[in-house]
Amino acid sequence: MKKDPYHLTYENGAYRQDELIKVIRGALPHFALTPEEYERLKMDDDVDEMYRLAFSRISKAKKDKKGDYGELLLFLILKTFYGADRLVTKVKLRSSVKDQIKGFDCAHFVVNESDEVELWLGEVKFYKSFSSALDDVVEEIERHTQGEYLKDEFSILCPNIEVNGELPVSEKIIEMLDGTVSLDDVRIVIPALITYETALFKGFSRLDEAFRAGMLKQVTDKFNLIDRRSITKKLNIEVFFILLPLADVGSIKDKLEAMEAVFV
Repeated sequence: MKKDPYHLTYENGAYRQDELIKVIRGALPHFALTPEEYERLKMDDDVDEMYRLAFSRISKAKKDKKGDYGELLLFLILKTFYGADRLVTKVKLRSSVKDQIKGFDCAHFVVNESDEVELWLGEVKFYKSFSSALDDVVEEIERHTQGEYLKDEFSILCPNIEVNGELPVSEKIIEMLDGTVSLDDVRIVIPALITYETALFKGFSRLDEAFRAGMLKQVTDKFNLIDRRSITKKLNIEVFFILLPLADVGSIKDKLEAMEAVFV
């Protein structure tokens, strides 16, 4: 099982956690708007409407129940580090702004080195507790990879795909989603992002060898816990975990909520 850890850096002796707020704000229109919407508003130079529309798609659930910003982080990680392009803008599909995104938390795709199209259907737990996040994400992965659940998910994704300019790729994806290709032959990758809170960052002021050793031990322990979990899935489904430790998850969510209040 593939496992990748990420962390932030220090600046002037402080862990750069607050930089995430700026990154999330800057990326929000790319996450919440379709490519067509983004390009139209960019051409109109209507930044205010761009952000108003983007924020209007963020769930109005309470911050401890809202997963949208975790999904945005996964969106950025998949695009930046794995070259996974978005298949569908899922926040646009929710039936109510009070609801969370139904089904998988994101829908991306990758054309791998063998020229095969892989559907990357992500799961996110933007939590303080690693153990709670792991329990919940494993449960969701097993539930969401059942045959009928996948078929329902595909039926929602198919009419909403946003793949333009790559006709052979879009045709392959449509055949995967509309049932032309057997579900057993669709290659599915499930990146599962888990955030968690750790006090490790408070004991350092820079990324020195002691920090690296402490972080290595911590993420190794977390990945050992993941390895002990047996996830029931079919052979055509690959699961890999992405860990993002944070110094203070509650502080990040408070600041995101304050930022949101300015635009909503």
